[in-house]
Amino acid sequence: MKRPILILILFLLPVILIAGSYGDVYGGFPRQSGMAGAVSSFVNNSSSPFYNIAGLARKNEQELIREKSADPTKEERQGFHELSLSYNYVDPRISTNLARRESLSETKDHHLTFGLTLNLNEIYKTNNRLRFGINLISPATGNLVTINDQNPNVPRPIQSGAANERPIILGGLAYEIWKDHLFFGIGFNAFLRGGGSILLKNVPISQNQSTPDQQVILQLKPIINPIFGLQFHWRNFDFGLSYRRETFLSVDPLATRAQTTLLGIQLDLDLALLDLYQPKVYTGGISYLHKERYRFGFDVNLEKWSEYRISRTKATYSGAPEVKDTTNLRFGFEYLWKPETSFRLGYARRPSAIGDTSGRANLLDFDRNIYTIGMSYTITDQTSSYLANLKKAIVLDLVLDYQTWTSREITKREPSPDNPNYSYGGKALHIGFGITTFL
Repeated sequence: MKRPILILILFLLPVILIAGSYGDVYGGFPRQSGMAGAVSSFVNNSSSPFYNIAGLARKNEQELIREKSADPTKEERQGFHELSLSYNYVDPRISTNLARRESLSETKDHHLTFGLTLNLNEIYKTNNRLRFGINLISPATGNLVTINDQNPNVPRPIQSGAANERPIILGGLAYEIWKDHLFFGIGFNAFLRGGGSILLKNVPISQNQSTPDQQVILQLKPIINPIFGLQFHWRNFDFGLSYRRETFLSVDPLATRAQTTLLGIQLDLDLALLDLYQPKVYTGGISYLHKERYRFGFDVNLEKWSEYRISRTKATYSGAPEVKDTTNLRFGFEYLWKPETSFRLGYARRPSAIGDTSGRANLLDFDRNIYTIGMSYTITDQTSSYLANLKKAIVLDLVLDYQTWTSREITKREPSPDNPNYSYGGKALHIGFGITTFL
C-alpha cells in the first residue's frame, strides 16, 4: 500500500472518542470551585454562563460593595461591567496495568478562564438589570485544540488530558424579571462543524517520503447550541435551574481522492470526523444563607453521556461506546468572615460514565471524589490609605482542589492476550487563582 495514502488515512480516520470539560471536572472559576461547583442557585459573576446564565442579572460584587458603603459620594450606577481572569494548575496522576500507558504519565489539565459581562442598562435604561456575558475556558498546555485519533484500544482517559483540550465558549443574555427575586437567562454553547475535500495527485508507490500534488478545501462554521438558566431568590433561600446542550467537533463529509503515478490508480475515500463530544447537562441547585454569614449550597447535575454520538463512517465498523448517564452531587459551604474576606469548603461526587464491562475499548473514566477549599479577598479604597484612589474593587480568589479517583476493575467480555481485563486509578491536585475587577 502506498505510504502517503496510509499516512493520510491514519491522520483523518474518525475515532470513538469522548471529551470532557475542564469546567465540569475542576470548576469554571476559582471562586465557584471553592464550593465544589454547588453554586447554580446564586452565582452572580462572569462565570454564570457556565454554571447558570441567569446569574448575570444578579447584583455583582461591586454592586453589593456599593450598597454597603456609607459614603454618599459613591458613583450612582445601576450596574457595572465585570472582567475576570484565572489560571488553573492541574496535575493528574493516573495508574493502570494496561500496556502502552506511557502517555498517561504526561497527562496535564492546566487551563485558563476569561470572563466578561456588559451592563446593557448603560445602553438602554430599564428598571431591572439586563446583562450580556461571555465565558471562555481554554487549555493552558500549549495546545488550543487536540483531536486524538488513536485506536480505541489505546488506554486514554475520557475526561482528562487530550480529551479536555478544546476551548469552551459560552455566552448570552440575562434579565431580572422580578426585582431582586426572579432572573432568567438564555445563551449559546459554541463549537465547530463543517466539511471539506482533499485531492492528492502524483502519489508515488514508494517506501520513501514523498510530496504529492495536493489540493485541500476545508470549511468550518460555528455550532451554536442553546443554554438556559433560571434563578429565584426568596428571603434566605436561592433556587437555580440550568440547561446546557451538547457540543462536538464534526467534519462531515471529508471526501478524499488519491491518484498514483504508476498505473494511475484512483482511490476515492469517504471520511468523516466527530470528536470532542460534551454531553447535555441538566442542573438544579438550592442554597441557604444563615445570618448573612453562612451559606450552604447543594447542586445536582445530570450528564447525558448515553446520547454520545460517533461519526457516520465510524458507525459502519463500530458500535457506539458503552457509556452511561451520570448524576453528580455537589455540596458547598461559604463563611463570610469579614466584609472583604470569605472562606469556602466543598465536596463533589462524579461517578464514572464507563461501566464495569467492556468490549475492546480501553477507555478510562473515574469515580471522582472532589474535596475543595478556597478563599476570597476583596481590595477596595477602604482597604488601605494607600488605595484611596482605587475606583473599583479588585477581587482575588484562590482554590485548592484535591481529587481521589477510585480504583476500578474493568472486565472484558472476550478477554485475550491482546485484549485483557484491566484496572486503573488515580488522583489530581488542582490549584487555581483568579482575579476580578469592574469597569
